[in-house]
Amino acid sequence: MHRTIYCPGIERHVPLDVYLRAIRTAKAHPGSTFKTGLTCWWSCSGREIMAQFLAGVHDRINQAVPYVLRGRVPV
Repeated sequence: MHRTIYCPGIERHVPLDVYLRAIRTAKAHPGSTFKTGLTCWWSCSGREIMAQFLAGVHDRINQAVPYVLRGRVPV
């Protein structure tokens, strides 16, 4: 079973190893321009891709909801 990650910039699921390789490439070349970003379809620099990646990481961390509170309406 291959793990995948959804990339809204290209509107499809990508294998995890390909995704990580792309992130490492963007991190190694912050000044280069890439065809698409992680969250957008237009060209982005490696620096912008890393910012999108970190925003996604922070979003996933902040979405963590304790199991006992799932499904409850916030008061």
